[in-house]
Amino acid sequence: MMSNKRLAIFALLGILATLLALPLAGLRTAQAQETGPNLLVNGDFEQGGVGEAWPFQDGIPEVQIAPGWRAFYLDKPPDYVTKPEYCYDDPNTGCYWGRPEFRGMSSAEYAYRVHGGQLSQKYFTWNRQHEAGLYQQVSGITVGSQLRFQVYMHTWSCLPEGGWNNCPTTPNSNQPAPMHTKVGIDPTGGTNAWAGTVVWSGEFESYDTWTAFWVEATAQSDTVTVFTYSRVDWTDTWPRIANDVYIDDASLVMVGEATPTVAPPPPTSEAPPPPRATSTPRPDGAVVHVVAAGDTLSGIAYQYGVDIEDLRRLNAGSIGANNMIAVGQELVISVGTLSTPIPTTEPQPLTPTLTLTPTLTLTPVNVASLCMLVYNDQNGDMVRQTASEELLPGATLTLISVTGSARAYTTDGLSEPFCFQELPPGSYLLRQSPPAGYQLTGPAEWDIVLGAGQVASLALGAMHGGDSAAPPTEPSPTATEVPGGNDEPGGNFFSSLGNISGIIVLVLAIVVAGYFFVSRRAG
Repeated sequence: MMSNKRLAIFALLGILATLLALPLAGLRTAQAQETGPNLLVNGDFEQGGVGEAWPFQDGIPEVQIAPGWRAFYLDKPPDYVTKPEYCYDDPNTGCYWGRPEFRGMSSAEYAYRVHGGQLSQKYFTWNRQHEAGLYQQVSGITVGSQLRFQVYMHTWSCLPEGGWNNCPTTPNSNQPAPMHTKVGIDPTGGTNAWAGTVVWSGEFESYDTWTAFWVEATAQSDTVTVFTYSRVDWTDTWPRIANDVYIDDASLVMVGEATPTVAPPPPTSEAPPPPRATSTPRPDGAVVHVVAAGDTLSGIAYQYGVDIEDLRRLNAGSIGANNMIAVGQELVISVGTLSTPIPTTEPQPLTPTLTLTPTLTLTPVNVASLCMLVYNDQNGDMVRQTASEELLPGATLTLISVTGSARAYTTDGLSEPFCFQELPPGSYLLRQSPPAGYQLTGPAEWDIVLGAGQVASLALGAMHGGDSAAPPTEPSPTATEVPGGNDEPGGNFFSSLGNISGIIVLVLAIVVAGYFFVSRRAG
């Protein structure tokens, strides 16, 4: 029969195991509640696994797409693309335009071309420009839900030197040309990337680095569509032998519940009609287009059949950098002529009149506002958890207009969100610098378009682990420091183990004390 001494020791060890299991179980529960489910199919691009061929879209051998996704592209160059003078007309030898080649990319081949896991989607054109991307339709969405689409993209562009196919800075870019890269959501579920219903993010360059692109929209149907997009733009007319885009780790999550409203109209399976140009003729015959959500300068030029350079010339001073335009902005499409009416009667002598009461007409200016805050994005997911991710002081926000004027603000971690107010409608560049000891979890620069009367808000994340040696801000009692983040899959786990190390020491002390107590009783 087991002695009382051994029974006491086993009982204490059982208590120890139970106490250790409870914090770890709580950790797993907390991690599961941090983010909602990913609504995308094959968002990590790992479906099929390494060594298995992805399917050919529409039977085209050059278009090999990850399961669950589809490619879109323009086979022929649009009117707003300028053909370099030295390019040949022969499509097999020229350097003008081409449909990208779509392939899977393995980390075993080039680890830096994969963001997570073992596979990513790649598409590229060799010595040609392109306009293309991926899309995926997602059904079963609750109408009115607020959705966020996020995906990592990485691009590479190279101007050859010392030989036609030589990139001297491989694997990095060499004198890259602009790559218009962005992501979008069509809340109506359409599959036309050029439709006016698509809500787009800003455009950011992601050469030689994985960059998180994201956009939010409210579902207007039980099916929504997410898009990635890129367009190679040789503004200097020099060809690039490498025009590569890599896509990985995409997610579509619900970030806001639907608000109960009246019954929505039934969803339709038909694709939305192509956007129609809305124009307003002036008395002098000029045609003016009012910019709507989703419009781009190149798309407007295509709708009206005019040259994009003519649009820039007619609207000089009102178009921002990188062809940025604002919702509600008026763009002159063509200039009319004002004819002088021919008098039909004899001119009458002028009778001088005296106006005693002058009239002053004031035209109100519909200004915009941009409100921002910077928070401790502990898990690096770019979604603020208000209860546990506190505001951060010491971040610098600089807002630059197209005219070059700038406003700056440094956060104090207490009075945010801070608003830049009375901003003229138009395009802006927002630059952010994280506090000492922190690194950004999103882009360092944001292209922002503000419409008349719009109040825009932006929550910017930063997580502990930057290059600065300055000590980080003391976290609030409800916050939990996460040194890992997206690039350290075990960061949250080991951090939590460190937090419970004190419990382990305490329980071991209880076991030792109990052992000596039982030993003395047995003696």
